[in-house]
Amino acid sequence: MNIGQEIVHWYQQHGRELPWRDTREPYRIWISEVILQQTRIEQGIAYFYRFIERFPDVNSLAAADQDEVLKYWEGLGYYSRARNLHHAAKTIAYDLDGKFPAHHTELIKLKGIGPYTARAVGSFAFDNPVGVIDGNVLRVMARYLGDPSPINQPATRTRFQKVIDQWVEGVDSRLFNFGIMDLGSTVCTPTQPGCLICPLVENCEAYKKGLIQTLPFKEKKLKRKTQYLHFYLVTNSAGQIAIRQRPEEGIWGGLWEIPNEEVSRETWNSKQDPHEGDWVMKFKHVLTHRDMMISVYELPEDQVPEYQHLKFISRQEIPIFAFAKAVLKIFDQWQQMG
Repeated sequence: MNIGQEIVHWYQQHGRELPWRDTREPYRIWISEVILQQTRIEQGIAYFYRFIERFPDVNSLAAADQDEVLKYWEGLGYYSRARNLHHAAKTIAYDLDGKFPAHHTELIKLKGIGPYTARAVGSFAFDNPVGVIDGNVLRVMARYLGDPSPINQPATRTRFQKVIDQWVEGVDSRLFNFGIMDLGSTVCTPTQPGCLICPLVENCEAYKKGLIQTLPFKEKKLKRKTQYLHFYLVTNSAGQIAIRQRPEEGIWGGLWEIPNEEVSRETWNSKQDPHEGDWVMKFKHVLTHRDMMISVYELPEDQVPEYQHLKFISRQEIPIFAFAKAVLKIFDQWQQMG
């Protein structure tokens, strides 16, 4: 039995039951894969059902306003993915007559669909005979091959792709890919892997050479950036709160926020606002590549700097708009303060 058969056989006995695995519908598979790229399965299931309930097919997603799409993506982060989903849905609905491309080489041409998602949808929906590589699969492969190459380097991923495409030859690619993903998620885990119950242990180079704890290898990332920011709760005479919409590009693209500006570390630490706002709270908000040190100040409308395109809404309207987690945290604490 070759490695492809071993993994398929193991999956048929031990694979997980997930809500997007009982369908060949490319739309649902696509949505699930994008949601799970930065979200644990346990959390992703709830977001998946919520999103699918509102946008059950590609046409309903294409017809929606972007603000509503972002609202239903709220809490998942990486909002460019939601915008790309919306854009690609329009392409499929209006340019391709609602039909998904059936091959990963065509799927990858859609906005926001990269090599992983294209192969995942191609395999799971259309039986494309290709391997699918995510973080769990990279770990299984690095250990099985005993390969110390940095898994966060494109050259390593390209080489691993050629290897896994060979492994999948002659077997059901869908079952194989489900299997190797589950193997990495449940057995070949980052710490304390279950090597003795792994179907690949007999030929695993890392196990034989005592390298399980040192593989896979990742090169160190760039130093994290720290930003110091003042966010402003600006209210008018009617008690409404000022919000504005961020540009499409960049962090939190297309989302709504309250006025804010970057300040020096010294200014942030002093609790002295350049616009003489009243200090309310501070907290640290952690993103993938940066830490945001946020201080929040209350500011009357007549003290607001010249921000553009402010919109005033009532507190009751806050749930209508899509905000980043940091802004939602400000609103939650602010409302608790009365």
